Formats: sequence, structure tokens, C-alpha cells
Amino acid sequence: MTGSLDAVLEEVDRELKGSNVESSTAVEVAAKAPSFANLTPSRTASGKSLDHLYAVRLDAEAVLGRADLSVEEMLNLGVGSVVELDRLVSDPVDLIVQNVRVARGEVVVVNDQFAIRITEITGSK
Repeated sequence: MTGSLDAVLEEVDRELKGSNVESSTAVEVAAKAPSFANLTPSRTASGKSLDHLYAVRLDAEAVLGRADLSVEEMLNLGVGSVVELDRLVSDPVDLIVQNVRVARGEVVVVNDQFAIRITEITGSK
């Protein structure tokens, strides 16, 4: 089997020498810096108007609290089970938008639905 592989390699070497192709791995390549067109800002792309973003929908959720449960405790949950959260009744709930806390507030009822009255806006980090 190695005899046939050696024969193939010799044939390739002969073809490369016959076609005047260098057999070294170093090949010279001409390179030059790219040129780009000059970009000028347009009036609508100035960043001053956010009107185009007003229709974007974001996911928001209210977090009353959190609980640390084992798998066994999760499997034992059923109708009527009580899960104790890490916050007091008087503590504010978090308003989370796109996985970022943006505000805190208190739970209220509006037209028979839960809602949040914002009491604090979280500062940007």
C-alpha cells in the first residue's frame, strides 16, 4: 500500500515541477489597505427622534419574591401548597423588563386585575 502512495506523491511532484509551480509553502500575496466611501449622517439618523421605537413590544413581569426549593420540595407541591417567598408583605415588588429591573412598586387592584403602582425608578448602572 505504501508503494502506491509513494508513486502518487512522486507523480504529484512531477506535475508540480512541470507546471512551474513552486513547491514551497510560502507564497507571496500582494495586499493593500481597503478603501471605504465617506459616510455622512442623514437628518433622520441623528438619534434625536425615538418615534420609530415606540411600537416595539417588551416583556415585563412583576416579581413578588423568590424561593429556594429542592427538587424534592418541588415534587411535593400540590394544590393548596404554600411557597414562602423571601420578601415581606410590606416590601415593594420588582418590575422586570427584558430581564432588567427598571422599577419597584406596590401591588394594587385595578378593574379586578393586579397592577403595580410605581414607587421607585431604578437608576441605570
